[in-house]
Amino acid sequence: MKKKIAVFLMVSGIVFIIAAALLLCYNNYENQRAHKASEELMKTLRTQIEAAEIESDAGEDFFDEEMKTKVIDGYEYIGYLSLPDLNIDLPIMSQWDYKRLKISPCRYFGSVKTNNLVIAAHNYRWHFGYLGHLEEGDLIIFTDMDSKKYSYNVSSVEILLPTDVEKVKNSSDDLILYTCTYGGEKRIAVRCKLKNK
Repeated sequence: MKKKIAVFLMVSGIVFIIAAALLLCYNNYENQRAHKASEELMKTLRTQIEAAEIESDAGEDFFDEEMKTKVIDGYEYIGYLSLPDLNIDLPIMSQWDYKRLKISPCRYFGSVKTNNLVIAAHNYRWHFGYLGHLEEGDLIIFTDMDSKKYSYNVSSVEILLPTDVEKVKNSSDDLILYTCTYGGEKRIAVRCKLKNK
């Protein structure tokens, strides 16, 4: 009987090790896929923003609170985010859902024009995986589809519960970057203030 239990535990242990290895491989695959997709999107997005900059000679409409979008591969984008301290540039989709988050960070709420933009992303290594490494004062730059740059400084990095959504949506912060911690038990919110506001 003891021998059967020992064999069962050993086989169970091997099965769990194999399952963990497969999960790790899948997570690495998803991370690499998202990274490659972001790099390709950034090339297209930069080209479109540069073209818009050349074409645009009209003044900005300060009464238009909605951000201009461009469609790439069937998805609307509002611009891109630069995190110089993490050496990352990321395209930002106009709307979010779980399918979109697998491709790119997404606007979760708000706008740069109303100083309440919230951007959410998965914690993939090349998306918001290192978001928790940002520190107070670090520079964040958002470039919209009109080629206008909005510069922010990190004011705080906060750990929240998944139920603390209202602390993200209803804040006085100009920009919040939002992702899960590894394991998904908590959330990281990087709160930012617009420079020269």
